[in-house]
Amino acid sequence: MNQPMQLHLFDQLPAGFLEAEPETLHTCLPGPSLIRIEGEASPPLFVSTLLHGNETSGFYAIRDLLRKYSEEKRPLPRKLILFLGNIAAAEKNLRHLPDQADFNRIWSGKHYPEHHLAEQVLKLAHDEPLFACIDIHNTTGKNPLFACINRLDPHSIHLAEMFTSTLVYFNRPAEVLSRAFSNFCPSIVLEGGRSHSPAGTRTVAEFLEKVLHLTEIPDAPNGGSPPAIYHSVARIHVPEDSRISFNKECVQKDFCFVEDLEAMNFKEIPENTLLGWRHNPAMNLSIIDEKGREVESRYIRYVENEIRLKQGVVPSMFTSLITAVHQDCLGYFMEPYQIPDPSLT
Repeated sequence: MNQPMQLHLFDQLPAGFLEAEPETLHTCLPGPSLIRIEGEASPPLFVSTLLHGNETSGFYAIRDLLRKYSEEKRPLPRKLILFLGNIAAAEKNLRHLPDQADFNRIWSGKHYPEHHLAEQVLKLAHDEPLFACIDIHNTTGKNPLFACINRLDPHSIHLAEMFTSTLVYFNRPAEVLSRAFSNFCPSIVLEGGRSHSPAGTRTVAEFLEKVLHLTEIPDAPNGGSPPAIYHSVARIHVPEDSRISFNKECVQKDFCFVEDLEAMNFKEIPENTLLGWRHNPAMNLSIIDEKGREVESRYIRYVENEIRLKQGVVPSMFTSLITAVHQDCLGYFMEPYQIPDPSLT
C-alpha cells in the first residue's frame, strides 16, 4: 500500500449503519470514517472502535446504543464523535490486512502510509475540546474485562473505574491511539473480553451510556473498594520466523508453550513456573521493557529445553492464537501498582 489512506467524514449516521454487521460495514462506510452525531451536551465524547477489524464488541455496543436512541426518537445525552478504523479488515474478520500496518500502532512516528490517517484524525480531534476518548478492543485469550490508562490522572482513573475494578497502566507500545489522545483529554482503553461475547458487548454499551450521561468526570475515586491497578512492564515476542504451538507433544516446532498458558492471565505466577519448551536453541524469546530495552534474561531462564520464569509476574493477554502471537505478541508481564497517596507527600 503506497498511497496515503483517506479519512471519510460524516455529519450524521450514514444509511444502513444501524443494520450493518462488521463484515458488511464497507457497504455504508467506504473506509476509515469519522462520524459526528449530535447530542444535547458539549463537548463531544470521542469513541474509537474497529482499529482491529476482528475486535467487534465496540462496534456492536455503539451500534446497539445508537439503534436504541433512534428507535426511541431521543437525542443522545452528549455529542459523539465516532471513529471506525479498519473497515477493510472488518470485512474479512482480520486484525489487519497483509499489506496494512496495525491501526493501533500508527499514532506516533511516520513509518507507514497509515500514519497520514492518524494525523488527520488527531488534527480534527485537536480542533475542538473533547469530553474524553474511549478506545474499545477485544482480547484473543482468556482475560477478565479490564481498562487501560496511559496517565495516572484522577479523571482517567475515575473513567476506567466506571467500567471495571481491574486497571492496567502502560506506556508501551507508545504508538497506540489512547496514548496520543491522553495528551489532551482523559483517555482510556476498554478491553471487552473476546469478540462476539454478548456479556462483554452489553457491559461496554452500558458503560458508554453512563459516560454519555455524565455532566463532568469527577477527579475523585468512585467509592467502594479501590481498583486493582497493574503496571505493564514488559512485552513478550517470539522470533518472526519461529514455528510455535501450545502443547508439550508438538513436533517440528521452535517453541511449544503450555496448553493452559491463557489461564495464567491476571494471576500472580511464581518464580520457576514452566511456560513451555524451546526445541531450537538458536532462538530466544524477546522481552522488551517499557523503555524499549531487551530484558529477556531478567524474566526467563532456559533449563535444558524448558522455559521457566526467573521471577514472579502477573501475565496479561497471553494468547494461544498463533496469528495474534506473530502479528502482535505472546502477552505482557505486569506488576501490581500502588498509586502514591498525595497526603503522604
